[in-house]
Amino acid sequence: MAAIIMLAACKKDFLDINTNPNKPADVTPGLVLTNALNSTAVNTTGSINFYRFASTWTGYWNYSGAVSAFAEERSYQFTTNYGPAVSTWDNLYHNLEDYDYVEKQSALSGNTFYNAMAKTMKAYDFHNLVDIFGNIPYSDALKSTASIRPKYDKAQDIYEDLAKKLDTAANYFKDNVGKVASSDAAFDIMYKGDAAKWGKFANTLKLRILLRQSEMPGRSTYILAEIAKITANGLGYIGSGEGGLVNPGYTNSSGKQNPFWTQFGYSPVGKTAPTDGHRYYIASEYAINFYQGNNDPRLSKLYTTIDDGNGTTYSGSAFGPTAGNADNPQFKSAIGTGLLKGADMAQPLLTDFESLFLQAEAAQRAYISADPRALYESAVQQCFTYLGAGNAATYLAANSVSNWSLAPDKLTLIMTQKWAAMNGINDMETWADYRRLNIPADLPISNNPAASIRKVPVRLLYPQSEYNYNPDNVLAQGTISQFTTRIFWDVN
Repeated sequence: MAAIIMLAACKKDFLDINTNPNKPADVTPGLVLTNALNSTAVNTTGSINFYRFASTWTGYWNYSGAVSAFAEERSYQFTTNYGPAVSTWDNLYHNLEDYDYVEKQSALSGNTFYNAMAKTMKAYDFHNLVDIFGNIPYSDALKSTASIRPKYDKAQDIYEDLAKKLDTAANYFKDNVGKVASSDAAFDIMYKGDAAKWGKFANTLKLRILLRQSEMPGRSTYILAEIAKITANGLGYIGSGEGGLVNPGYTNSSGKQNPFWTQFGYSPVGKTAPTDGHRYYIASEYAINFYQGNNDPRLSKLYTTIDDGNGTTYSGSAFGPTAGNADNPQFKSAIGTGLLKGADMAQPLLTDFESLFLQAEAAQRAYISADPRALYESAVQQCFTYLGAGNAATYLAANSVSNWSLAPDKLTLIMTQKWAAMNGINDMETWADYRRLNIPADLPISNNPAASIRKVPVRLLYPQSEYNYNPDNVLAQGTISQFTTRIFWDVN
């Protein structure tokens, strides 16, 4: 009798092994959006993958003698199982699934503000994937079991579609200025419901995408036409104090620290317990020489003195040779306090100074109607402000490396100072600029004995999972080389 009563009380759905009550099919889009924005911070500019190879290939950091590793990065030799490539691919596609969910749910509910955020952040992720891998699954991606082996789209076609998506997002943001409900704004951990700033973020991201293509022959007409669309929406670009920084409430407790701090700072115990990343990465000799040689106040913010600030001098290591005892952290400069502000710091996705450098380049190329010098000098100052390095006026007047009037080549000036500013902020962006323009021209090339080809790689390889589970489509991309299979915009 007891068994009969128990079975009668049980619902069929409860016994269905295909239903997971702990994984609901429908989730409040705002909750997914908050998590997705934080995941973007964790997996892009706050991830060790955005610095592990790019920081050394672009002359910012080096590897300390505290660990015997990083042979792949020193030699430029890696396989389809290379950790940063595998992790970046997997993490960004997972992140894209969340934004795709928000986009679809907000379209059904008519919430154009959420829809615009999702479109913008999907463009942010896909743009990063293209810059790292070139052709990728795009139009056929994010379809779950409906397309378990998604086709690859051409990188340039993806870029052009992202530009269209960002136009749509910017216009949605424009329609929502001053109208975002407080209940929706509460889930926005970047701009707290400020649709105007979100519109500037979308426009600035589009400008970055367009400038990637600036060296391609015959591309100026397209770029000018697309910039005209940005001008038409009237929202402009990210200005001083308007950078896109994510902060869900980071704090100095386990599992809740800022992601960059988690990777390269200290455990909640404090300075007596540096993370592995803080011990494994030290200053580059190239960068130390640049900042010191130009009396750049940012030196003391980007790096500590030797022995994690306990010494009185600055010292970096040359890139290439396997680290020895002389490269141990007590003898070298570590990552500085301008980058490691605190465990509760916001994580930048696109800073105001990067935006100003982008605008300065666009103005110098006559793509936008603005004063390139004013934009350039504002960019340098905002970098100083972010790092806590004070007023940049003296530095900007110093010499041809920083002084607009003295610099013989204004584009080289802008890009050299952008290199100096992006250190530890988004090293992937610097790697892209170097591939596009070969600036700085004297970046150190590895002299490691295993580096049979002494050239900074132009891309990463597709992850092995694609060859295992999507073989026809990935093999159709041909033989991939990290030295010769360039991203479509890399023509120099």
